[in-house]
Amino acid sequence: MTMNRAIRISLWVGIAALSLGTWAVAQTSVTLTGPPPGNVYDNVYMSPYYATVGGVTNTPVVCDDFGDESTLSTWNATITPFSSISGTNTSWGLPGGTLMQTVAEYNEVGWFTLALMNMPTTSQPANTLTQQVIDSFALWAIFDPAGVASYLSGFSGNAALCADIFGSYGCGWTKADGPPNGTAYASVTGPPPGGYNLEVISPDVPGSNPVTLCAAGNNACVAQEFIAVSVPEGGAALGYLFLAGLCCSGAIFMRSRRRVSNMSAA
Repeated sequence: MTMNRAIRISLWVGIAALSLGTWAVAQTSVTLTGPPPGNVYDNVYMSPYYATVGGVTNTPVVCDDFGDESTLSTWNATITPFSSISGTNTSWGLPGGTLMQTVAEYNEVGWFTLALMNMPTTSQPANTLTQQVIDSFALWAIFDPAGVASYLSGFSGNAALCADIFGSYGCGWTKADGPPNGTAYASVTGPPPGGYNLEVISPDVPGSNPVTLCAAGNNACVAQEFIAVSVPEGGAALGYLFLAGLCCSGAIFMRSRRRVSNMSAA
């Protein structure tokens, strides 16, 4: 086998292996490493939090699940890009609802996620802290309005926040009142051009085989569902670097061979 052919075969094998590996990695390890620097409202930390996701440390993540709890621990999760959300492949898609409803709700979640991630995390002015609280509870109320209304109604001084989320119903909201329609949602727009570059991190049921997602909102999951900006999974990222290096090595070798051939011909 000539060296040229060996290099070509190696390149194709590398591409195939990386492609198969990227498709196969649906589950990954997640470690919640810390809450935000200190914005707490009614005993609840506001997003974003920080986690190690698939080996990528200090990843900002936003919680979209008010019905479960997370601790500074490690668990397995399934990663789903926003562009691939269906009616059954996220924690909030499991209990039911149509695909269109699920996608529309995640698009709202995406809007608030980006808003929260773009807020400063240190030396925040009072109005920014207030907006962080509004956006966090408004995001949680998209999937769990009953849970949010019930929780906030248990604390005094929440009339304005309840109005921002539930409009004239306040935290006396009931399911019969329809989706939350407070002023917090007035600025929400559709996905940006090209869609949201976000991914859903849904907790798996521990020990399930085949892997099964935990249905959010029942206070029974090992962790909450989170949203993060899409990043290459740790192993895939290394694979891309390896493949890039292989391609560069092949290109350098071929260039050297051409130079040697030209010299011999001369």
